[in-house]
Amino acid sequence: MQMESATRQRIVKNAFLSLFIFLLPILAMFITFYFTGERPWEKKKYEQQKEIKTSLNKKNNTENGSND
Repeated sequence: MQMESATRQRIVKNAFLSLFIFLLPILAMFITFYFTGERPWEKKKYEQQKEIKTSLNKKNNTENGSND
């Protein structure tokens, strides 16, 4: 069964539009990283551990011995 040309074009157009909408936030993130110079993937491990230890949330605080 053949598909009408207009239907095929509409499906292709909608597929490209959906892909563009999906990729737009990812592109915006990398543009932001480029202009700010921020590189979150290069942060040191000890900086992350320091942030965890200074947490004020008791459920996330590793020093209280509770896993609730």
